[in-house]
Amino acid sequence: MKKIKVKINPLLLEKTTVRDTVTGIVFSHKGWAEIDMAVWERLKDATYKQGTQKISVLIADEEKLDDSTAEDDKESVEEVVEDFFIAEEE
Repeated sequence: MKKIKVKINPLLLEKTTVRDTVTGIVFSHKGWAEIDMAVWERLKDATYKQGTQKISVLIADEEKLDDSTAEDDKESVEEVVEDFFIAEEE
């Protein structure tokens, strides 16, 4: 299933973390959370009233929508895992 990276909108100043009550995933300002596109479709329109404005709660890393980038991410993770096992054997 296709994935996308999401985090709290930096313009949302009143919340530092939010949790999706359906999946239990916690989002923050600090790092990207990788979620399924189906979850993003459900969450992308969520807004929070901040003062007189409604602000989107979450933003997506649009660059991560590209399939080749997702494959590169998987390769990077596999390399880290391989390095971890090599270090453990020594």
